[in-house]
Amino acid sequence: MDYRVDHSHPMLELKDVYKTFNPGTINEKRALNGLNLTLYDGEFVTVIGGNGAGKSTMLNAVAGVWPIDQGSITIDGINVTGKPDYQRAALIGRVFQDPMTGTAATMQIEENLALAARRGKPRMPWKAQLTNSERQLFRERLAKLDLGLEDRLTAKVGLLSGGQRQAITLLMAALQRPRLLLLDEHTAALDPKTAHKVLTLSEEIVQQDNLTALMITHNMKDAITYGNRLIMMNEGEIIYDVSGEEKKNLQVSDLLHKFEEFGSQDAVNDSLVLNK
Repeated sequence: MDYRVDHSHPMLELKDVYKTFNPGTINEKRALNGLNLTLYDGEFVTVIGGNGAGKSTMLNAVAGVWPIDQGSITIDGINVTGKPDYQRAALIGRVFQDPMTGTAATMQIEENLALAARRGKPRMPWKAQLTNSERQLFRERLAKLDLGLEDRLTAKVGLLSGGQRQAITLLMAALQRPRLLLLDEHTAALDPKTAHKVLTLSEEIVQQDNLTALMITHNMKDAITYGNRLIMMNEGEIIYDVSGEEKKNLQVSDLLHKFEEFGSQDAVNDSLVLNK
């Protein structure tokens, strides 16, 4: 299945975005330095960079975790620059690094999914009794995960493995087809086999639902393998942006050379460890 990218439809626009933490103190850190980025409808963009490159800061800026100092952020034509995270929630689905973060452990699988499916819908509280059509939808979506969870709708999520919980979180994040799916190193806490499974599911969901996704990863192989565009960040800026056939033909050594070119030795060392 190919990505269906609409280059006439920007889904995310970051224009001249700055963010400095602890300004005026000894711990002052400029995390975003005039960042410019446009994601088009249907793109799956992987993001790499060393520690402190600005990757998570960028994702948090998009999600509205805190205000930016300067610049603008637009999601599907809606200027969200001054809006807090709860006012952007309807536009964004997000999966965090910790598999325990995105689901409620004491609730059943179907209750977690209902929470996501009914979010923002009037006269549809999540505690209302599940309908047969909802259960059927949940079974269909869970069956696609190929984890046997479609027959365990009433199981408590806390009994599941980290990989299973992350797969459900991914499903929940995509259930209402958000304008933007943010994947924040969402496989970093998983073993390699499970990480591969969740990454494959991520790509399948993005392609099947024609979502626009932004995925942070420290793993260069994964950044090359998944998605149809790759960006590299350093000191709060984008220093490399590649897509299409050029991205498909990339090797880890090409990315390492880019890091060395910009003097990011920490990132090179991290990558050598993480990509063995």
